[in-house]
Amino acid sequence: MSTDTSESAKLGQAIRKARKEIGLTQKDFADQLHISDKTVSAYEVGRATASFETLRKISKMVNKPLAYFDTDATTDDIDLQIKLQIIEHELLEIKKILKKK
Repeated sequence: MSTDTSESAKLGQAIRKARKEIGLTQKDFADQLHISDKTVSAYEVGRATASFETLRKISKMVNKPLAYFDTDATTDDIDLQIKLQIIEHELLEIKKILKKK
């Protein structure tokens, strides 16, 4: 198995896991991404690799940092990205509250 295939398979596994964590079928996931369910299937088994823009959409949809889909990222990298995402969300909420006052 080549490195490219291995990397595609790892990325596909991460996409599948994230999709299942939010409880979507491949069809529902595909509909929200405006792609076909066959494309989602190809991503998940490593036959195709999602573009950066598609990964960004997936990242937002499943509420995971892009580092989650980086096959070279460590658990610490991912944990840090998740924490930063939470802080960013909290700051946006504070900004909304302050604008109301």
